[in-house]
Amino acid sequence: MNLTKLFEAQRVLDERIEQEHPRTEGENRLPQKILALQVELGEMANEWRGFKFWSQNRNPVTKSIRPIFGTNVDGTQFQDFKECNPLLEETVDVLHFILSIGNETGFTDLSQMEEIWTDGDTLRRFSDLYYRIALFESNELEDYYREMFRHFLLLTHSLGFSWEEIETAYYEKNKINHERQDGGY
Repeated sequence: MNLTKLFEAQRVLDERIEQEHPRTEGENRLPQKILALQVELGEMANEWRGFKFWSQNRNPVTKSIRPIFGTNVDGTQFQDFKECNPLLEETVDVLHFILSIGNETGFTDLSQMEEIWTDGDTLRRFSDLYYRIALFESNELEDYYREMFRHFLLLTHSLGFSWEEIETAYYEKNKINHERQDGGY
C-alpha cells in the first residue's frame, strides 16, 4: 500500500477542483468533505446490502453492466457497455474523501499506523467507521484521523477487497474524476 502516492494523486485532483470551483473567502470545506464521506459510506453500505433484512437479496452488488456513451472521431455518437463492481467503486469514492480530508488537515503521514487485520462483522465495521468519522468531525485530531483510516481498512478487509484492488480502482476513478472536471462537472 503506497499511501504517499495516493495522497499525492488526491492532492492533484483536490487542487484541480479548487481551481475549477474556488472557495469563497473564509470558506471551510472540511465539513462538506466529512458529509460527502458519510454519504459515500452510505452508498457503499447500500451496495453491500447486508443490512437489508427486509430483502430477499442481501448479496453485495459486485457485478453490473453500465452503459458508456461517447463520440467517435467522425462525430457520430456511440454506446458501449462496461462491466463494473459497484461495491468497489463506492469503496473507492469513500477513499477519495478520506484522502482529501487528510490533505485538507495535513494528516498524511500514516507511516506509524498499525496494520491490524482482524476478522469482524461487516455490519459492525460500517458502524465503527461512522463512529470514527463522527469522532474526527468533533475533534479534528490526527489520532482520530488515523483511527478513521484504520477502520476504513478494516472494513475493506471484511468485504474481501485486497489493497491492490482498491489502489487500482482508485487510480481508475481518479482518472474519471479528472475527465469530469474537463467536461465542466
